[in-house]
Amino acid sequence: MSCCAQSKMSIVLAAGLAGGMLIQASLSRSDAIQPESDAMQDSMSEYQNEMMEIMKLGQPGEHHKYLDNLVGDWNAHVEFYGPDGSVMAGDGTMTAEWVLDGRFVRSNFDMPDFMGAPFHGISYNGYDNYKQQYVSVWMDSMSTAIISNSSEIDGDQFITVGPNGHGGTMKIVSVFENDNMSQDTFYEQLDDGSWKKSGTITYTRK
Repeated sequence: MSCCAQSKMSIVLAAGLAGGMLIQASLSRSDAIQPESDAMQDSMSEYQNEMMEIMKLGQPGEHHKYLDNLVGDWNAHVEFYGPDGSVMAGDGTMTAEWVLDGRFVRSNFDMPDFMGAPFHGISYNGYDNYKQQYVSVWMDSMSTAIISNSSEIDGDQFITVGPNGHGGTMKIVSVFENDNMSQDTFYEQLDDGSWKKSGTITYTRK
């Protein structure tokens, strides 16, 4: 074979090889693109479903309607019992309103004189759709603690259990007598696990 013919043959072989590699690469890309596209669509669909579920959990629902009982302006009569049987009594007010587009009820509680000093407390009450339970936080002017509680409905009672702010556990049993009156009864848990009544707050709508 002449030098020229050999060169031409080499060029043809090289061109054929290059063309074959190009076709193979093209086919490989085509095969790879489809699964990657499907995987991306599946991922986007899963992400959208998760976002829809998160948005659903973030919306107020039927359980939040119960908290509408709290909303309004109230007079409050307070009685708490000392270890010696003494009664610490006083009168105050509470104002409660929906915040964050109906997700939580914020309450402001005020007493001009409780144990010789003004008293102010703030609470937020809501229903956690994820935990499927009523939740609340409380802060007041006699403590540096933020108290977190959970609550449940038992018949006509709204029962809240949580820390009392000084190392123990308390329970609050709330009963709505009617649309214009309710009462919170407070209990402290004793060392043997039993509950001792420690006070009441009676609310009357203004």
